[in-house]
Amino acid sequence: MKRQRATQPRRILIVDDEEGFRDMVADLLSLEGYVVAVASDAVEAVRLMPEFRPDAILLDLRMPHLDGEGFLRGMSGLPASKQVPVVLISAKDDLAAVASRTGAAAYLCKPFEAPQLLSLLEKVLP
Repeated sequence: MKRQRATQPRRILIVDDEEGFRDMVADLLSLEGYVVAVASDAVEAVRLMPEFRPDAILLDLRMPHLDGEGFLRGMSGLPASKQVPVVLISAKDDLAAVASRTGAAAYLCKPFEAPQLLSLLEKVLP
């Protein structure tokens, strides 16, 4: 069931190196009325940020080239990233500690159910 949205669809950037997971989440969010962009790693996400201007970012922590924590450290210097909530998504054991240390808005442990993700997005979106 689609949720009621503001007049402008919310824009979500999914950053994850697992193509199947990325596509599954993108499909789910698209069906819910979100506008979605995907990046296979944090380097690609940095390139997408200025043009896509996401309302929220779903970020995996374990990725090649630049991991999620590195992305969060560098994100503060991007004008397009001001006040963009980041939801960490990972199977990493200490996800709560990483979220606290990095200032992420929230976290979700893999695997998770679709309603968990949708509920969490509603909470973190401005």
